[in-house]
Amino acid sequence: MDSDGMHRLLLVAWMWAMCVPGVLLAQGGEQARLEAERKAISDRIAATQSLLQSTRDDKARSTQEWAVLKEQLSLRQQLLSNLRAERQAAERRLTQRESGVHIADSQLADLKEEYARMIRLAARLGGRDQWWQVVLDAEGTTQAFRRLLLIEEYSRLRRAQAERIASSAESLRQEMAALERERNDLVAVEADLRAQRDAAKTSARRMESLVADFQSREQELRNQLAREEARRAELGKAIERILEAARRAANNTTGFAATPEGKIIAAEFTANRGRLPWPVAEGVLVGRFGTHPHPSLPGIRIERRGIDIATSKGGTVFAIFSGRVSNVITIPGGGMVVMLDHGSHRSVYANLGGVRVASGEDVRTGQAIGTVIDLGEGPRAHLEIWDAKGSAPLDPESWIAD
Repeated sequence: MDSDGMHRLLLVAWMWAMCVPGVLLAQGGEQARLEAERKAISDRIAATQSLLQSTRDDKARSTQEWAVLKEQLSLRQQLLSNLRAERQAAERRLTQRESGVHIADSQLADLKEEYARMIRLAARLGGRDQWWQVVLDAEGTTQAFRRLLLIEEYSRLRRAQAERIASSAESLRQEMAALERERNDLVAVEADLRAQRDAAKTSARRMESLVADFQSREQELRNQLAREEARRAELGKAIERILEAARRAANNTTGFAATPEGKIIAAEFTANRGRLPWPVAEGVLVGRFGTHPHPSLPGIRIERRGIDIATSKGGTVFAIFSGRVSNVITIPGGGMVVMLDHGSHRSVYANLGGVRVASGEDVRTGQAIGTVIDLGEGPRAHLEIWDAKGSAPLDPESWIAD
C-alpha cells in the first residue's frame, strides 16, 4: 500500500474509532429501553394468561374471557411493534459491527505488512554485529552517536509495531465476538416475532369462537347484562346520594375537605393524576369508562361510570391514594362498596366481598380496604373517581398509572 493509501485508511479508521463507539452507545441505550418495554408488556400478557386459565372452561365467565382476550390481543400487537423495533435496532447494530470488523481486519493486515517490510529491511542490513560495525565506522564521535540513536529508534519502532499488531488482533477478536452476539440477538428477536404472531392468531381465533358462542346464548347474555346494569344503576344512585349529602354539608368546617390535612391531600391527589397506583396488585382492564358497544349483542351499548379490572378470586383491593373513609355501604346483590374522601375528589371501590376499613378511618396509599367478590362474571374490581364539586364521574384510566 502506498503512503496515500495508508493515509486514507488511517483517516477512515480514525473516523470509525471516533464515531462508531458513540453510535453503538446510543444504540445500546435504545436496546435497553426496548428490552424494558418488552418486559413490561410481557408481564402484562402473563397476567392476562393467568386470568384466562381460570375462566376458559366457565361459560358464565365467557364475556370476561372475551374481554381479557381483547386486552391480550392488544398487548400482543404492542409487543409485535416492540419486537419489530428491536429487530431494526439489531440490524443497525449488526451493520455497525460488520463495518468495525472490516476496518479492524484491514488495520491488522496493514500493520502486519508494514512489520514484514521492517523485518526484510533489517535482514538486508545484516545482524546486530553489522549494525555495531556501522557505528564503529563513523567519522567521529558525533556521527557514531547519531547512528547509535537511529539504530535504537529503529528497534523501538519494530517493538512498537509488534505491540500494535497484538493490540489490533485483540480488537479484531473482540469485534468478532460482538458481531456474533449481535447475530444471535437478531436470531432471538426473529424467533420471538414468529412466536408472538402465532400467539396473536390463536387469541384472535378464540375470540371468534367466543363470539359464535355468544350468538347461540343471546338470551342468557341479555339476562346477565340486565343484572349488571341493575347493579350499576343502584351503585350510581347510592354514590349520587352520598355526594349530594356531602355538598349540602359543604359549609361544615369540621369536614375533612376543609381541614389543612384535607387540603394538602386534595392538592396532592390532583398533582398525581396519571401516576396513581392500580387498586389491585395484578389485573387486566376489561371494562372501560364511558359507553361502548356490547361485544356480541347487536344494538346494545354498555355504559360504565368507572372501570372494571379482572383479577384473581379473592384478590385484595387497595386504596389508590391517602384519604378518609367517608362511607361503607352494601348494594343488594352487588357486594359492598367503600368510598374514600380525598378532599377535592372521591374514589369508589365496588364489587367487594369483604371490607377491612370503617367509616371515618384514615387510610394511606396502597392500604388494603377489601377483597374482590365474583358476582357471576368473574372476579372484578370496580373503581370510580368523582369530582366532589361536580355531579359527573371522571375516567379513572386517566388517573391511574399506565
